[in-house]
This record gives sequence, structure tokens and C-alpha cells, in this order.
Amino acid sequence: MLEFNNLSHVVPGRNKEPLRVLEQVGFMAPGGHVLAVIGPSGSGKTTLLRILAGLAEPEGGSITLCGADLVKQPLHPNQLGWVPAGDDSLDGRLTVRENLISAAMLRGAGRTKDEVISRVSHVLVVVGLENIATERTSALALPQRRRLKLGMALVADPVIVLCDDFTVGLDVRSEREFEAMLKLVACDRPDRIVIHATDALANLGAYDTVVVLHEGYVAFHGPARAIPHYFTVPTYDEVYARLAKRPAQRWGDSWMKHRDAYYAAFKLGGAAENLSAAEDDPGDEDRTIVMKQRDEVEEKKLSEPEVRPVIPLPGVFSQAQHILKRRWSLLRRTPREWVVHVVLLVGAPLLVALLMLPNKKLIKEAVAGATDAGVLWPASHTISMVMLLQVLLVMFMGLRLGAREIATRRAVYERERIGGVSPGAWLLGSLLFMLPVILAQGFWMELFLDIVSGGLPGTGLAKLLLPALSGVAFAALCLGISANSSTPERAHSVSLTLLCANVLLCGALLGFPQAAGHVVHPFITAHYGWSGIIDSLQKTPFFHPIDQFVKTWFATPKLAMLMLGAHFITGLVLAFVGLRRRD
Repeated sequence: MLEFNNLSHVVPGRNKEPLRVLEQVGFMAPGGHVLAVIGPSGSGKTTLLRILAGLAEPEGGSITLCGADLVKQPLHPNQLGWVPAGDDSLDGRLTVRENLISAAMLRGAGRTKDEVISRVSHVLVVVGLENIATERTSALALPQRRRLKLGMALVADPVIVLCDDFTVGLDVRSEREFEAMLKLVACDRPDRIVIHATDALANLGAYDTVVVLHEGYVAFHGPARAIPHYFTVPTYDEVYARLAKRPAQRWGDSWMKHRDAYYAAFKLGGAAENLSAAEDDPGDEDRTIVMKQRDEVEEKKLSEPEVRPVIPLPGVFSQAQHILKRRWSLLRRTPREWVVHVVLLVGAPLLVALLMLPNKKLIKEAVAGATDAGVLWPASHTISMVMLLQVLLVMFMGLRLGAREIATRRAVYERERIGGVSPGAWLLGSLLFMLPVILAQGFWMELFLDIVSGGLPGTGLAKLLLPALSGVAFAALCLGISANSSTPERAHSVSLTLLCANVLLCGALLGFPQAAGHVVHPFITAHYGWSGIIDSLQKTPFFHPIDQFVKTWFATPKLAMLMLGAHFITGLVLAFVGLRRRD
């Protein structure tokens, strides 16, 4: 039995006045039960589900399941199935079966491949998707996507399934099919409880019981057939209009007055009772209901439900490994994404080489020992700009990879997080996906330019590592921005603004006064990638002219690597904090 006992919840209001979302909410639901929670917008339906899912903490009261208080000790993630309202929690590039297998892999440890496939096959049958299991999710119709969302919540065999506006946007026929499917889901496991928070009033008879919420108060709980009598309305569609005619607290007080009589009559799911409305309804809003029980039907003796072990969750590294494999699969299936990466990988070094080509002869002469100002100064300026372009282009690759990585897939992450995927696993999987691409870009660009130019000046290790490390550090910062942004567009905009600031403030174009540079440059990733390479040129003829035309202090290669490491860690910390944040 799942019981809500005097549950209350308060959130800060816009004017800093607390807003009571739930007030002394109390009802219960037995195993094998399908419960609808209905009410006008703002009545507290979604908040109730979020508290049960452990996404919010109530101000007071308790939720008990088999004697355990779920407020103090939340459900194990695999005991809970969460079906979110939005369809953006599905990845359209995966097939129906792949989505289910991915969910099963992230939520179940120690299961063989055959066991995973067997469970997925069972879920496909339950939700009615076995005939289109190989279809891409992007090609599914709206009702099929809803079925898939439900299926992904069921792969861990949860004891409680929470659906938030599961049938919104569907036609009447589909609504009826889905409400019948929820009953099938509840019957699939004897102790399973399915709770659906919805605004729809068309087919309430499909649910075992219905809870009516109004501005946080329980206004009714019982079989749907009793709703017209209790609210003195001819149809379900009139309930919300009826609720609006009385203050929410009065509805709550009225229900508390009549609740015990209703519970005694209906026994919440027993088949041995019937409601008969009084022939002469006086219209008194505080009336006591007239009930008549069937005498010939005996109560069913319920057997103890089968106790099923909770499936353990995989470890962080196992989850990260699967997320990484899935991310590479998604990249392969998105030509627009990987083609851009290939173009940047090939085109960026070519662009820098073309810009260097007019002064290639001067660079060779300077390397050979030429000291003429007409040779040395243009060659030095070219070397400075080539080093800066390398750093900036690799940072741009980091921006492309990091800025949208989390923000674009936030809904997928939130669904998987409720299912037990740790923020650390998501961060590690994203990071391991980005690093090879960025490092390949940085290393290949330096090697290509070395070949084309006949050998760029500077320490080999600094030339090779610092552009790549700049890209990695900036990608981590963009990942942190992505994890804390409300939309992908905002994440990209902020990251692009940061890249522009790096171009202007790195000190390569015009140097700051040294004192100002020491204040600004610790925050500028590009400064350390560029200045660390320039500092490695001290034993070459190029260093003195560069030092003359930009009055910027240069970080040593070792200091540059340390500071880039600090930027990288800062980005990871920001990303982890953002991933832990609850929407």
C-alpha cells in the first residue's frame, strides 16, 4: 500500500511570499492499482509526482510504501518508473529497440545480453511496439512515442510508475487505448502502482480511483463513478467549473468530513460495493452521501504479492562507457554533425597554411639567420599570428563540441538521472567523447603546418601540446556553460561570447599594460595557449620582435599548462554542479 499522509509543500513566491502548492494531502493506493490525479493547472499534480520521485522535498508529512517512509529514504531508482511530459526526452536517431536497450543497460548491472534482450522484448509486447521495434524514433507518430516513453520507464521492472500528462495531445480514441494500457502495466506486476497526473476528464472510468486536487487540497478521492454525485455535476467535464465556485480550503475541509464514509463504502478497489445517489438530492454542498452495498458479493482474499529483487545499478564507469558508445553511434548517424567535424579537421590547417604561405620564404630566411628588419619583423608577426590561429581554431572546435553537448540533451539526461544514471557518469561520457576529437584537431594541425612550412620554430612539446590543451580546457568551460544553461541556444551564445573575449583579450593583437594583463589574463584561456608557445621561442630570432610589438607578459610553457589545467578543472566543476542541479 502506498500512502500519502498529510503531505504539504511550499515554494517561494515571486514577491518572496511563500506559495503553498500542497496542503495536508492524504490518500492511498494498493498494489495493482491505476490512480488518476486530476485538477486544473496549478493544482499541484506535477509537484506531487516530483515529491514521490524524490525530485523535491516536502515541507511536512510523509509517504509510506510497505511501512518505509519515502521522504526520509527515497525509492531505489529501479523501483521507480518516470514518464515525463515532454517528448524531447527521446533520442530520435536511435531505433525503438535501441532506446529500450540503452535504458536497460544504464539501469541494470550484472545482466547478460540475453537477459537484457528478453526484458526489452517483454516490454515491447506490453507497450505494443513489437511490430515497429526497428523503426527510428524520429519516424514515430505521437502515440507511438508515448508508448516508447512508457516502455523505457518499465525496463527496470519498477514497483511505482509515474506518468506526467501521459495522454496530452492525443485524440479520444488514443486516450482510451493508453488508459487501458496503463491498467495492463499495473497488472504486469501484482504490487505495481501506476499514477497518472492529467488534466483530461474524458475517460476517468478507466482508472481504479481518481484523486481531485484543487490548489493543493484534496477535493475528492474515490471511484470515478462517484465524482458526478459528489460534485453535483451531470458530467466529468463540469468538475473544474464546479471547483472554481468554492475556495480550495472549503473543498478540502468538505472532503475531510466525508472521506471516511466514502472509504468505508468503496474500500478503495474492492469490488463488493456500489454507489447509489440519493433520489432526492437536497443540493446541500456538505451533505452526507447515501450508499448501498451489495450483499451477495464476498470480499476477495488477496494473496501476498511476489517479492521481486531490485535490479542493481551499474557503476559510474560502466554507465559512462555505455553513454560514450551511444554518443559515437549518434555521431555516425548524424551526417551534418560529423561532416562539419571532418571539414574542420581538414580545412582549419589548410586555412592557416594559406595565410602563412605569402611569408613562408621570409620565415625560412629568418630561421636561417637573416637579421634584416624587412625579413625578421614580417616573419615574426606571421609566426605570432599562426600560433594564435592554431589556438583559436582548436578552441572553436571545443566550442562546437561542448556548448550544446548537455543543453541539447538535457531532457534525456533528466529522464536517465531519475532512472539512476549519475551526473558523474554523464559528465565522464561527454568528456571522453570530446577529448579525442579535440586532441586530434590540435595535434594534426601542428604536424600539418610543420610539414608545410618546413618546420615551425619553437619547442616541439610546447608547439604540439599547448594548442590541443587550449581546446580541451575551453571545451570543458563550454561544457560547464552548457550544463548551466536553460536552452542550447543560450549555451552557444554565451560560449561564443567567451570565445570572442578570448580573441580580444589574449594579448596577441594588442598587449595590455603588464599590471592589467596580470589581472585579466588568468581568465583568458587563449592567452596561455598562445603565450606559452611564444615563450618557447626565446632562443630564436622571432622572440625579440614579438616581444617588442606586443607588450604582453608571456607565460612559460609549464605555467601555461598548469593554468590550462586549472581552466579545465573549473569547467568540469561547473558542469558537475550544473548536472546536479534540479530543474
